[in-house]
Amino acid sequence: MPENQETTYDPIAYLSDMFWSCLPEKTADDLATFKKDVLTGFKNAVDRLIDDEIAWTDERLENARRIREEDERAEAEAETPPPNPA
Repeated sequence: MPENQETTYDPIAYLSDMFWSCLPEKTADDLATFKKDVLTGFKNAVDRLIDDEIAWTDERLENARRIREEDERAEAEAETPPPNPA
């Protein structure tokens, strides 16, 4: 351990290290792999939900712009007097 690194006592980390050290090495590796896979699955699911929500928001915003433009066009047409059929 490098001398410049400060060591602090963290009882939770120590208990966790003790738990992992009590397991056979293969079991610990398999359990760690399973835990990482589960956490990665959750992370990917959350990332996908966030990406879908961002895409949905962008779509709603684009539709709102289109509706606003259509309303402005309709108002402009309503303000223009009809041609005089002289």
